[in-house]
Amino acid sequence: MTIAQVRPYRGVAADERRGLRRQSLIETGLDCLAEDGLSGVSVRSICAGARLTPRYFYESFDGLDALLVAIVDSVAAEVAQRAIAAIAAAPDDLSAQVRAAVDAGYGVLAGDRRKANALLIAGAGHGPLRDRRQEIIMAYAELALVNLPPLRQLTATDRRRARATALFLVGGAAELIGAVLSGSLRLSRPRVVDQLTNMWVAALVQQAGGKASGVSRK
Repeated sequence: MTIAQVRPYRGVAADERRGLRRQSLIETGLDCLAEDGLSGVSVRSICAGARLTPRYFYESFDGLDALLVAIVDSVAAEVAQRAIAAIAAAPDDLSAQVRAAVDAGYGVLAGDRRKANALLIAGAGHGPLRDRRQEIIMAYAELALVNLPPLRQLTATDRRRARATALFLVGGAAELIGAVLSGSLRLSRPRVVDQLTNMWVAALVQQAGGKASGVSRK
């Protein structure tokens, strides 16, 4: 590789330019999914929206499915990061931490309906996205057990029960939030957060045999 090939262009290094192009494709993909649905998304439409040639699309993604999975992953990561940060900032109380996590995650999706559509709605009948969504639900369930301090003290047996319950709760939360944000179910944000918090706390404490400490039933 010659020096000319790695020289910054207009002060921006090659790796940074690639990252910016990749992010532009993901943002455009979010737009296309929201406006046209899964059936209306194509490499051509995304390249046109991002004002990039197909060469730059394939620089970052093997194909359309790879981009769609990357879109879902980016939204899922943002939801997880916001929820984990909210747990860390909340009081040492299971109910308060669950409420903070639910509200933070809901806020990401309610604040940008493109993201809600990509993560919860658009890929329901699409194999790669359906599979990825299941992986994300399982990962979220594990994150709940790892990041909610009262649950970290459980025995191995109790953790197995709590993990199964968390998996059920994450899946149910995804369906509820998707229904609300798509307009199929009319509930206010406070009502959604209240209901999910109450269900999470009640179910986790019960499945853990009442051994989760620091629980408030406010």
